[in-house]
Amino acid sequence: RARRNAEKAGINNAEIREGRLENLPVASGTVDAVTSNCVINLVPDKSVVFREIARVLRPGGRLVISDILLDGPLPRAVATDLLAYVGCVAGAMPRQAYFDLVAAAGLTGVRIHKDVDYLAAGGYTFTDELQARLDESGVRLGDLAGRVRSITFEARKPRA
Repeated sequence: RARRNAEKAGINNAEIREGRLENLPVASGTVDAVTSNCVINLVPDKSVVFREIARVLRPGGRLVISDILLDGPLPRAVATDLLAYVGCVAGAMPRQAYFDLVAAAGLTGVRIHKDVDYLAAGGYTFTDELQARLDESGVRLGDLAGRVRSITFEARKPRA
């Protein structure tokens, strides 16, 4: 479908490949830019993703990522809930730990473009099933206020 859409749009300077974030199907040092829209938080070992991005980027190449981070711990009932996971909340990690992984991969110059309360900005509501489980644990949406963040940031692979 992506190839069809690119063709329909007249885009002829892009190549579409199927792959996994942990094993990108491109040669090392050949990519100018990497972008990701809110899926890294679903990968169990995020450090592998950032190392893989650093591997494929050319020196001076950049990444722009939108993802979900935490500015506080999640109540256990949320952190371990499958519905909260597929809703991109339970898979998120603390902000500092996340950016430590970015730095450990050798990516520098992190610049935040957007940082908003994910639950408030999106009008996020829990499903009845999830809310029932949270009620049993005494967790309310307000308990998460400001903790779950939607961020967009960029970083670069340093020039050699």
